[in-house]
Amino acid sequence: MAYQDIIGAEDILGTNLGADDDLLALVAGDTANAGLATPAAKQNMLRQLAMRGGAAAVVTRGATKARKYCQGFGPTTIAAGATVSIIVQPQVAFKAKRLVIPSDFAGAILVNDLKIGNTSQLPSNNPLPGRAFTEFAVGMDQDFDTAQISQQISLNVTNTSGASVSFTALLNGIVVQ
Repeated sequence: MAYQDIIGAEDILGTNLGADDDLLALVAGDTANAGLATPAAKQNMLRQLAMRGGAAAVVTRGATKARKYCQGFGPTTIAAGATVSIIVQPQVAFKAKRLVIPSDFAGAILVNDLKIGNTSQLPSNNPLPGRAFTEFAVGMDQDFDTAQISQQISLNVTNTSGASVSFTALLNGIVVQ
């Protein structure tokens, strides 16, 4: 959005806001650099723009609350030597931070892939040892993509042991609303 695109802005604010940088500062809330001394002045300007000639200003609102959340995988029985994909579908926007595999059986597991939607969250297609993701692992916090509402999260793992494993895991993360 450019300053000259706002109908009536010059009538309301004068010519001291003639540059696009000033408009961007104003919309970003930087009233000191936009020539408006207070947040109330900004609100008044936006209200005036909305009432004039159909002009409108769009204000981006941030998240209002966030909470920690766990997304579970399983339980799923994985036969000896088998590979499975476990798919979950969160019903809220979810930003995963850490994958946790219980240490009881993590030594028998290889993590082949973790996808959010169709995007792999691993840097290569080389499998990772399950022990790297136990509850005792240090420094394993990640910055996974955000799974949008109803977007699938897929965990692909292989059981390397000679016996079946009842597999469970979880993703720790944050839900932002």
